[in-house]
Amino acid sequence: MKVTTKSRDDHQVELTLTLDSKELERAKRRIARAYAKRMRISGFRPGKAPYEVVARKVGEEALEQEALEALLDEYYPKALEEADIDPYGPGTLEEIVSTDPPEFRLLVPLQADVDLGDYRSVRVPYEPPEVSDEDVDTALNTYRSMFAVLEPVDRPAEVGDVVYVNVEAYEEGQEDGEPLFADQNHPLLIEEEPHEYEWPYPGFPEAFLGAKAGDTKTLVYTYPEDDGNEDLRGKTVVFKAEVTEVKGRALPELDDDFAKQLGDFETMDEVRDVVREEMLQQQRAAYDAEYLEQVLDAILAQATLKYPPQMVDEEVENLLDEHKHRAEQTGQTWEEYLDDLNMDEEELRANLREEAEDIARRRLVLSTIAEQENLEVDENQVVEQTRQNLAQMLAFMDRKEARRLARDRKFVQDVLLATTMDALLTQAEEFVIALGKGELDEQAEAEDAEEEKLTDDAVAQAVEAAEAQAEAEAEAETEPATEAEAAEEEPASASTSEDSEDRGE
Repeated sequence: MKVTTKSRDDHQVELTLTLDSKELERAKRRIARAYAKRMRISGFRPGKAPYEVVARKVGEEALEQEALEALLDEYYPKALEEADIDPYGPGTLEEIVSTDPPEFRLLVPLQADVDLGDYRSVRVPYEPPEVSDEDVDTALNTYRSMFAVLEPVDRPAEVGDVVYVNVEAYEEGQEDGEPLFADQNHPLLIEEEPHEYEWPYPGFPEAFLGAKAGDTKTLVYTYPEDDGNEDLRGKTVVFKAEVTEVKGRALPELDDDFAKQLGDFETMDEVRDVVREEMLQQQRAAYDAEYLEQVLDAILAQATLKYPPQMVDEEVENLLDEHKHRAEQTGQTWEEYLDDLNMDEEELRANLREEAEDIARRRLVLSTIAEQENLEVDENQVVEQTRQNLAQMLAFMDRKEARRLARDRKFVQDVLLATTMDALLTQAEEFVIALGKGELDEQAEAEDAEEEKLTDDAVAQAVEAAEAQAEAEAEAETEPATEAEAAEEEPASASTSEDSEDRGE
């Protein structure tokens, strides 16, 4: 086996694998023996038909094709190992260069090469929004609107009133024909500023400010070319409208009685506190998502990423699946959905590529940080989340298919792996936010202070122990001899006295 490689700029390698000519012949004969065992060939017992007979029956070209595929399956992993290639995904057979000797040319995507530089030095100002009293009042007024009581009024329509109109819409120049659409007693809420969701076009309700019952209006509007209603795109439409009634809205007072209508509250102050906290959490979550992107952008600005195009291709497919799911949720066929976007599937793929590449780059940063920082997930939480994910996925499937997949070990393992990766990336996102805010520095300082305190305590304890030991040794030196020591000394003293007496004599 001979293996040669050639690197490409798109982080892929052209791998050329050349085998000995005899390998193809051996492979063809192995394939032929397998055919002979499972085919009925007249005049031969199973597995005993010679190669030439099998080749005539199956076809020499078919045997050679299967043999080449078998050789590639056998030697491709060995070629990767010999060339020391760590592939990102399966290689692609570009060309069978020759069959004598067997020579294959493949394109192999490489694992991403990521250098994040000094990403731990990245800092981005963290300035989350605050919830003002005005914000809370706006939210509470929305709740008031939900409990508003409509009452007929005998005056011109004001902001906040509901005007009921009979409407007929005609394409310009065809006012004497059939209307494009019509509605009777349609309620229109007059707001301070028009918005895009107003019917039948933004600003239509506000045109009736000052109108009274019995008034008529003729309004003209040209719909944009990308309007959501395909039948109205680019058309100039004449609206003939008659006001049938004007109603004012009586809003409840923001008092304790109203608070009790909203739930388990006793006072309006309790409602304000809950609304403020909910708004703060929502705004903080939105801000954190934007802040994460800012920190990732700062890390990416100093990072060097090399990755194969297949990585972006996978993200394109993920985004395409999201569009298909969106089409199902709206009850549209895929073709209808694409028609609304005014493009075919390949055009949509091309439009999604820039977004897909951005997702791939951020995912690479997060997964690399998770690896370098040794982030770990809670196994029990991942298992529980996997159960929930499986339940949601299988709930919308045919019951028989759902049971089959629930028993499919590989399918369950794939879901578990995806759930684990999602949990790990979530941890990496939290790490990146803390990094950008400088909280890791504060944590490190706290750990250093704790370690220094522990060290100081240990030194103090060691000094105290040493002083105690020294005092004990000093006391031992000054204490009188024990009874045992005295007993050992007495015989020697007596003997000396007796000797002295003898010498005196």
